[in-house]
Amino acid sequence: MQVHFAQVMAVHDAVIRGDVTAARERAASLTSMEAALGSLPEGSAPYVSAMRDAARRTAAASSVLQAALGTAAMLKICGDCHRSLGAKPAAPADPAGSEVRGLAGHMLAHQRAADQMLQGLVLPSSDLWRAGAAGLSAPPLTSGHLPHGGRLGPEEKASEGRIHVLAGQAERVDDAGARAVYYAQILARCADCHAAHRTVSGPSRR
Repeated sequence: MQVHFAQVMAVHDAVIRGDVTAARERAASLTSMEAALGSLPEGSAPYVSAMRDAARRTAAASSVLQAALGTAAMLKICGDCHRSLGAKPAAPADPAGSEVRGLAGHMLAHQRAADQMLQGLVLPSSDLWRAGAAGLSAPPLTSGHLPHGGRLGPEEKASEGRIHVLAGQAERVDDAGARAVYYAQILARCADCHAAHRTVSGPSRR
């Protein structure tokens, strides 16, 4: 399962960078998961099938949002499988708050909050989901945070503001399917901003 999760996260990281081509290529590697069924816990077959279907949708995505929706669906399926089989993966250690301010600090806070939402889907954990959503509901980025006197254009302002609105709504959602859709929308908005400001790269877990 760790191998499959690493593959899903490779898709996730490509999406958040706005790289649909890489996301599609990485998702394609998950479309033949049935070959590994013999090594997986009993009762996992329906989730493997659902994961394969979500991977196929992601591999056929023609936009960042479509790729994000497929990726979030895969993360939710991980959580569904864990819940059904009674598996309880350990939650990652909560990183210490950063003293970095400005653009870098804002992005680090974004990544920490988004990671909590991701873990909320995967473990699954409502506490982590709500903590992450609350973190993303913090005041949005402004032009004053950008380096070298840069300014946020209308599209970037819209994406940044929309992330915070979505996070506030997501905090109040309990259904796992709805949470996945919210996470996908947030992921796509993050990718939009990363694409607009190439100095801000998507997170890497390598």
